[in-house]
Amino acid sequence: MNVVCVYSLSTFSLKKELYSPGDIPFGISFIATILKQAGHNVKLVVVTPTTPLEKKLQALIDDFNPDLFCLTAVSSQIPIIKQVGEIIKNIDPSVFIVLGGAHPTLNPEEVINYDFANAVCVGEGEDAVIELSRQIESGINPAGIHNLWIKDPGSGTIEQNPTRPFHDDLDNLPFIDREMWEPYISNKKDMIYTVLAGRGCPNRCTYCSNHALAKVTTGRYVRFRSPDNIVAEIQSLIKHDPLVETVFLETETLGVNLKYTHRLLDRLIEFNKTLTKPLKFGTNLALTTKIQNNRELLQAFKDANLDFFRIGLESGSEKVRQEILNRPKYYNKDLIEFCRLAREFDVKYTINLLIGLPGETIEDFQETVDITRKCRPTFGVSVNIFFPYPGTRLFDLCKEQNLLGEKSRTTIFERTATVLELPGFSPWQVKKEFILFYYKVYKGYKPWYDIAAKTIRYTIDTFPTVKRFLSKIVHFKSVLFSRG
Repeated sequence: MNVVCVYSLSTFSLKKELYSPGDIPFGISFIATILKQAGHNVKLVVVTPTTPLEKKLQALIDDFNPDLFCLTAVSSQIPIIKQVGEIIKNIDPSVFIVLGGAHPTLNPEEVINYDFANAVCVGEGEDAVIELSRQIESGINPAGIHNLWIKDPGSGTIEQNPTRPFHDDLDNLPFIDREMWEPYISNKKDMIYTVLAGRGCPNRCTYCSNHALAKVTTGRYVRFRSPDNIVAEIQSLIKHDPLVETVFLETETLGVNLKYTHRLLDRLIEFNKTLTKPLKFGTNLALTTKIQNNRELLQAFKDANLDFFRIGLESGSEKVRQEILNRPKYYNKDLIEFCRLAREFDVKYTINLLIGLPGETIEDFQETVDITRKCRPTFGVSVNIFFPYPGTRLFDLCKEQNLLGEKSRTTIFERTATVLELPGFSPWQVKKEFILFYYKVYKGYKPWYDIAAKTIRYTIDTFPTVKRFLSKIVHFKSVLFSRG
């Protein structure tokens, strides 16, 4: 059977859709890989705001004649995914369309009522999509598939099937097929790859969907692959690309279970000893009482060549972190000291931050600038303007407090312009602080040309229509020269 998997992006590389192999997403990759392993012919399609959707989808349906489309979307991608679904149904009303991902999982009542939607996946989709494809291939009207809400094409009635427990053993998942992504990657010389280390987050931050996703079904939400299974995939990566230099271990935080963390690091140390050129590793980390002042952990990072991590500050205001964001409890001095220890062990780190939070004032944000500067992030900062995602507690709070402005109806401003009407932090002030953030944090630490380049980039980010216009020009030139 012929199946198409569709992934969408609102921000993208100037030449192609993805910048590097490290940008390959896992959710739709697992779906496509499992379908291929089941013997189906699978095509991957990546769309962006510059994609001529009607032309591309018409050609795809004419040439490939698919029976099933698998669409995925977080909340910010729903507008473009709705366009894709509507165009598909206009071209071929008989094709079956299933939508999965975070937004459909948390908002199935909304998504199943899209005119083009035949089914919605609630929760993890690997088992459900295999059963769905089997029934479609057998000529059966899909029914009784756990994790799927299925709409009857005649009556429009909706069958709400129960959800399976979360996958308990992640080692049973396949290694994702990375070759299908190669036509969409700009910079294949950037030898950073990402390997899934675990699923689920132990924290219940109000701005993130994890607190809601954890309640979708039963079973363990926070799970990790075994160290041997992770190393086995890294070995397959090296066979696929002998030039790989860095592997990012993707999980919400590697510090959930320190016994597991040390087992994994020990296994990476052992594995690196077999290589002529040891690999470097990176990961995500959340500060907790078990991690702060943990010199043993940082030494293990160093020994395993895990030479960088991302850590969330989000807000320098302890009040905002505790009362609004529900972040893990730690004091600013704890993070500053942990960052100092990381520099002592020569382990680099990125600080993740949010600006324009509900309840945040200019004074609160100044604390964020001050604390970030004291943390002296050695691997840069990741700063985003807060965007309220449906399904999160913070979205509900913004709605209750009438903070959502007109811009919240479109995702063109996602993470680069405030969509809130904050009484103590106006939109133009949020935009100004976003633009000047890198300068304020790194003045005196970084060379002027580095600060100037980052400030220009942040300025462009705050004007998304200009950014998209520039992207279209560069994309057009790259296509033109590739044809020439």
